[in-house]
Amino acid sequence: MKKSANKAIALIDVKKHFGDNEVLKGINLDIDYGEVVCIIGGSGSGKSTMLRCMNFLEQYDSGELQINGRLLGYGSDAQGNLQLAPRHCTQRDLSDVCMVFQQFNLWPHMSVIENVMSPLLRVSRMSKEDARKKALEVLEKVDMAHKIDAYPEHLSGGQQQRVAIARSLGTDPKIMLFDEPTSALDPELVGEVLKVMQSLAQDGMTMVIVTHEMGFAAQVSDKVVFLAKGLIEEQGDPKTLFSQPKSENLKNFLSTWSSRNSSLV
Repeated sequence: MKKSANKAIALIDVKKHFGDNEVLKGINLDIDYGEVVCIIGGSGSGKSTMLRCMNFLEQYDSGELQINGRLLGYGSDAQGNLQLAPRHCTQRDLSDVCMVFQQFNLWPHMSVIENVMSPLLRVSRMSKEDARKKALEVLEKVDMAHKIDAYPEHLSGGQQQRVAIARSLGTDPKIMLFDEPTSALDPELVGEVLKVMQSLAQDGMTMVIVTHEMGFAAQVSDKVVFLAKGLIEEQGDPKTLFSQPKSENLKNFLSTWSSRNSSLV
């Protein structure tokens, strides 16, 4: 294994099949610590599959995916062939990684603060006092400290997603993965979630974001990655990629957005 030194995440010729359908056809991508990478592309391009491989929610079939320079999910046998690593090793290698999904996945029978405290008590084994203190800290960060006693059913979608982000922040991740975190929200609620994510970016959090929010990608990301048919067709800084797309696929993908939002880039 060739170790990608000083990289938060490295994908080296990563491939993934679902039956006969090759969804990822050889992905090569480096993500630096503190970098914000937005992944864009049409439906079925492989965006979410690539992101889920980074958290080993999907087992990639070949290539290498490294987190903090360590091969994720696999080890090598005596002949150098990949074989699944023990689960505890994979969990260890993902201890610095958390993922925020489209759906909020909050426990409906728990209050806001109980939802955030739950993984701190069960996984991190914190005392109740320390867990509550940490939960209040991260809820303040996402501007939800005033809702600690509310239950999910009494929150808007944007508020629920901010609580979900706070729950992830409670574990002090070094890398955060976001799978279209605003796609389940009404348009008027998108901004409040993007504002929280922008704040995380300014704090230096390493973030990989699958998004359809082109304006957000243009303004916040350090690098934009465009996927088409399971391959990275273009990647680069947002100003260049959005204003001077090279491939016809990217030009077509951006055509409607670019005509309305050229001032943002």
